[in-house]
Amino acid sequence: MTREQGGGDTAGLRFRMLGPMTARVPGGAPLALGSNQQRALLAVLLLRRGRTAPMAELLDALWGERVPPRAVGTLRTYVSRLRSLFEPDRPARAPGRLLLSAPDGYALRLHGPVLDMDQFERGLADAARLRTAGDTREAYRTLGDALGLWSGTPLAGLPGPYAEAQRDRLTELWLNAREDHFHSALELGLDRDIAAVAALRAFAAEHPLRERTQALLMLALHRAGRPGEALAVYEVTRDTLDVELGVPPGPELAALHRRLRSQAATGGPGTVPPGTDPRPPGAPGGARATPGAASAPAFPFPPAGPPTPAAPSAVVAPPTPVAPLAPAVPLAPAVPFAGRAAETGLLARLLTGAADDAVPVAVLTGMPGIGKTALAEHVAEQVRGSFPDGVLRVCLRGGPAEALARLVSALGVPGPELPEGLEARAALYRSLLAGRRVLALLDDAHDTAGLLPLLPGTPGCAALVTSTGRGLLVPGALLVDVPELDEAAALRLLAAAAGPGRTGESAALRALAGRCAGLPLALYLAGRRLSLDPALPAAALATADGPRLLAELRADGLAVAERLRRCHTRLTPAAARALRATAAAPGAFGHAWAADVSGASEAAAADAIDELVDSGLLQPGTSDSYRYHPLVRQFARQAPAPAAH
Repeated sequence: MTREQGGGDTAGLRFRMLGPMTARVPGGAPLALGSNQQRALLAVLLLRRGRTAPMAELLDALWGERVPPRAVGTLRTYVSRLRSLFEPDRPARAPGRLLLSAPDGYALRLHGPVLDMDQFERGLADAARLRTAGDTREAYRTLGDALGLWSGTPLAGLPGPYAEAQRDRLTELWLNAREDHFHSALELGLDRDIAAVAALRAFAAEHPLRERTQALLMLALHRAGRPGEALAVYEVTRDTLDVELGVPPGPELAALHRRLRSQAATGGPGTVPPGTDPRPPGAPGGARATPGAASAPAFPFPPAGPPTPAAPSAVVAPPTPVAPLAPAVPLAPAVPFAGRAAETGLLARLLTGAADDAVPVAVLTGMPGIGKTALAEHVAEQVRGSFPDGVLRVCLRGGPAEALARLVSALGVPGPELPEGLEARAALYRSLLAGRRVLALLDDAHDTAGLLPLLPGTPGCAALVTSTGRGLLVPGALLVDVPELDEAAALRLLAAAAGPGRTGESAALRALAGRCAGLPLALYLAGRRLSLDPALPAAALATADGPRLLAELRADGLAVAERLRRCHTRLTPAAARALRATAAAPGAFGHAWAADVSGASEAAAADAIDELVDSGLLQPGTSDSYRYHPLVRQFARQAPAPAAH
């Protein structure tokens, strides 16, 4: 590395840690910091601020209790590489000038490096002082600048207990800073801006268990003249806390709910009740805004931090005629979106080009992991402008009655007023949609009877349905079978999930993408495995045998095998036996071959094949032929045999 590229001249060197770790000299190219584990060592040394880090501490920071046998040698190799990076002109065997050796460890003493982490924490401290001094407007601006330093999950991809602890600490600071920023905006009167409320609603959706966030949203909606929506936020939060943690809302949130409910009952204006403060005990304080704040800029919406685990079923906050909706929790752990230009265009035209007296419905079908939910969410964002009253999202896995309860609650009906019975809830749901233009995104439908009560009946509304099975019978609906990704889109998704450190493994990545055969979930999880384990060569996954590859496609609580297993458990014994028998097919097959290998009559084999197709495990081809995705075929060969009858 030349001095012009930054090596050896560390004056002005800037490190980004609030996202993927990078380093560069202003005006220069980024420095090649090496593997994620080497970056993790560098992070420890940087955050020691020039103090010596003992060898035992470094080993624990990188490996915790699972220190490998040659860890000391590996660590010394990383130190040698970092010395070459920061001191490229150092003579061989000469002692380091910047990365110093101590009797029991190492110390990194760069010339004035700037860490975005330090800038962020200074910004938080400055904002706190400004709030204490009563300058809410400047505190709001300072917090916005600090939040703008973030580009994603802090120290993304770096292994070891130390990096994990820093991620947890910084993420909590980020969450508190976002809440303080929104709170300052409320004090400045920025909740009058629709985009501001939408940004707060989106943040609250990502963090449904943070009571202060939900309180801020309740206040913003109440002040915007939407008291019903404010009260509905409390109902959803109460239900979420009960389901996820088994606890009721805290006393501060409950007290705010009582005050807002009292205001709504007396027909008072949508203003903050006297003395109301959404902050829980210990939250930062501040003075009220000065007059004239309404002209201040709307909430900025910095990049989101680490994802929050989602509940299995979700519902958006309630719609109004003037503001779009945002989900209260994600529908499911979704695969990143890639490709699908043709399907996106087709669905957008259907949903936005219908006659004024029509209720267009599209049903997305396809095998598990094919990206139906990701496509539906992408299309929903594309057509959001045609549905000014918002997008309702709900997962149907808990059944139609539970889904309707969530939808009706989101539309402003308090829990105690929720009617019993599927028909009563469906009637109330459709009456609440009257006069609105809403898109309903209904995820993971299993049968027609459970889906029909959830379809909007009001012209101007539309529905986008996802289903693994192909057996839904919805009159007038457009059925879209979501295919595998093409080679280019598959490779983009895999490379994006694997991260920039894999640029030298293009051939292996291409081979691995081929093994995943265009299945987005498999491509994403393969990339995540490579991202989480920098020492794992892409070629190792690309050349793994079938059972090992299927086992390796697991990360972030998701697994290809688990998605397939869910479908398998719903099969009848006859279909399960047909799955195992026909998995030996090297390519496409028909009813006669399936009957022959399964020992069943052709009629029985045809019934079993229909069930497998409806489950999403088997894909229909042309001329009454069928085929398995390679990963489904591997799963089927390993699937347990059904109990004998």
